[in-house]
Amino acid sequence: MSSKYSKSGVIWESVLLFLIVFGIWQAYDLIMAFFSVQTLLIHVIYFATHGACLAIFLLFVKLGKSDLKEYGFKVPSKPGRSVLLSISFIGFYIIATMLPGLLFGIRYNPPLGVLAISYFIARAILISLTKESIFRGYIFKNLSRKHGFFTALYASSIMFGLHRYDEPVSIVNLLTMTPITNTSEIIGDILFTEVMPAFIGGLFLGYMFYKMDWSLLGTVIFNMGILLYSTLSPISVNVPWWMGLTFEVVAYVCLFVFIDSAIQEPRYRRRRYGLEN
Repeated sequence: MSSKYSKSGVIWESVLLFLIVFGIWQAYDLIMAFFSVQTLLIHVIYFATHGACLAIFLLFVKLGKSDLKEYGFKVPSKPGRSVLLSISFIGFYIIATMLPGLLFGIRYNPPLGVLAISYFIARAILISLTKESIFRGYIFKNLSRKHGFFTALYASSIMFGLHRYDEPVSIVNLLTMTPITNTSEIIGDILFTEVMPAFIGGLFLGYMFYKMDWSLLGTVIFNMGILLYSTLSPISVNVPWWMGLTFEVVAYVCLFVFIDSAIQEPRYRRRRYGLEN
């Protein structure tokens, strides 16, 4: 691959990686939609699909004759600070997104068994490692070398928005929507409640990745925390989509400010990536 030498090569490689991963998940959706699969086998296929995506990432790294350290697999200069900040950011995000529940009501979720909790923990670890490796480690870092910090940040976040935190937008589901509800479902249930929050989260995770010395340690922890919160939390808010989106946007804006003030990178690095004149 030509990512280190060609600007167009970097774009094609990043888009190709995204399309392959996105396509793998569409194939998974087709299997789930048209074949009767036992529950245990569903879980096996689900984990295998994530494993395949991670394997594709590793293949791209190998074909590019690169080192995994170039794509975020390294320890940041201050690992303790990175871990502490990541956990603090998770706590702030949870509090901020739970606040509208005080106005619109809180829903209590049924308790989970030990087996289910173990499953969701393993799922969060694998998803976070896979997503951050692909979207921050490879796509964002690769694009930032040749196309500038902000172009890379927006492009990788758009792709992450379509892929979301857990599973990508399903083309099968879009095609099976009825004509009457198609537009409203795409706008309300998909665009503003699934794609947009993931896009904004991608912007923050990209900036967090940069701030933490281009190490995936912090972003993997944060991504994992969000997934565990969404699946294991005993309570959840029952709010209109617009209210939930508003509070989530405010939470990420605050997190941008927090990480920018908490980590002061060298000025030469800020100038290099166009963050300072």
